[in-house]
Amino acid sequence: MTQRLNAFAASTQGNVATIVALLAPLLIFIMGSVVNLSTAHSAHSRLQSAADSAALAAARELYMANSRPEVLKSVAYSFAMTNLGNQAEGVSIDVKIGGRSDATAAESAISTEVTVTLNKDFGTSLPMPDLTGAIGALTASATARIAGGGRICMIGLTGEGKRAIDISGNAQVQAADCAVYSNSIDPSGLSVTKVAKLSSELACSSGGYDGIESNYEPLPLTDCPAVSDPLSSRIPPVPTKCDHKNQKISNNNQILWPGTYCGNLQVSGSKITLRPGTYIFWDAQVKLHKGTEITGDDVSLVFIGKTSSLDLKNDSSISLSAAKDGPMAGILIYADSEKDSGRSFKIESANARRMIGTIYLPHDELTIGGDKNADGKCDITAADDTADTGSPGCKSNVGEFSDWTALIADKITVTSGVKLVLNANYADSDVPVPAGVGPVGGNIALSK
Repeated sequence: MTQRLNAFAASTQGNVATIVALLAPLLIFIMGSVVNLSTAHSAHSRLQSAADSAALAAARELYMANSRPEVLKSVAYSFAMTNLGNQAEGVSIDVKIGGRSDATAAESAISTEVTVTLNKDFGTSLPMPDLTGAIGALTASATARIAGGGRICMIGLTGEGKRAIDISGNAQVQAADCAVYSNSIDPSGLSVTKVAKLSSELACSSGGYDGIESNYEPLPLTDCPAVSDPLSSRIPPVPTKCDHKNQKISNNNQILWPGTYCGNLQVSGSKITLRPGTYIFWDAQVKLHKGTEITGDDVSLVFIGKTSSLDLKNDSSISLSAAKDGPMAGILIYADSEKDSGRSFKIESANARRMIGTIYLPHDELTIGGDKNADGKCDITAADDTADTGSPGCKSNVGEFSDWTALIADKITVTSGVKLVLNANYADSDVPVPAGVGPVGGNIALSK
């Protein structure tokens, strides 16, 4: 009996050994697959986290700085590689910029999404041989969306009347990276006529528009909600006394200092340098003509009183940037809220290519250029003399070399002969963009 039991045991052990031998490869395969899948899952989670952070960073860069696609890709790549750390080797990145598929017509023209896709060939990184070939490449994609945002660079604030924004003759307004809004509910609230052209990221009229398809790129949207005055809460400095009265500067190089200027400030044939600070013009009429050049950084020009005015003639040259801090931070030209004042603010300069900041005239008309009748000559007013005709053709060039410029006025008129460039390169400037101007109302979040 004992011999039979021993024989049976020996026979069973042999069968078990045989079974184990047969199952070993399968067990090794299963164990290896589990290890590989666990490793791949961990790697994919880290890849997805890197894609999420890269998409959010790129969207934030797009919203705040309006950066170029190559800059956005560089930002996304940097964030992804930092998050991946020692797992960054072999990772490729693709960045796409676009708008939401469910965007309204008013939103669809603006880039509001950044999608980042990361790819990694993971097969060679597995701890166990991938006998199935199922784990070869890992892909992680993330889309970050800017909700409710946009970049505004021109607003005609008046809620009624024709031509709240009026671009005529052969004027060219280039606002490729920002939006132009007319709040007037009039059917002709936005007007671009003759051979003038408005090129913008978005053009929106609370009423309608005048002009044909060739006057706009793209065509304006109509019946848009009015844009509220973004700077209505800004309170200008209150002057108490005049530091300078009735100055006339002719054929001289002179430095002007911050303070309160009253009466006339007429400058002809001179080079003027403005020291940093706030210049208050209290019932003052400022006129630059006859080849005057004016330069200044970190400055704000504030116009107070019913008789204040600004007239930069065609033969003047302007290079100014707005205050970097303080109550007037980001504002280059400010006019107080005097209603029915009949004041005049005109930039006719042939060379005003550098005007960084916001021009804010909430109850006044801003005129860019000096040839309203499009006859090829600068218009002469009663206050002008025969030497104020400027250069032949009355051509004006405004904003071309500015990092960013924003125009906010009751009405805005751009005449024949003008090239007005409204840039939105906020990241390139140390002048802050006021809240409500430039990028506004945006929340950035992952959408998928």
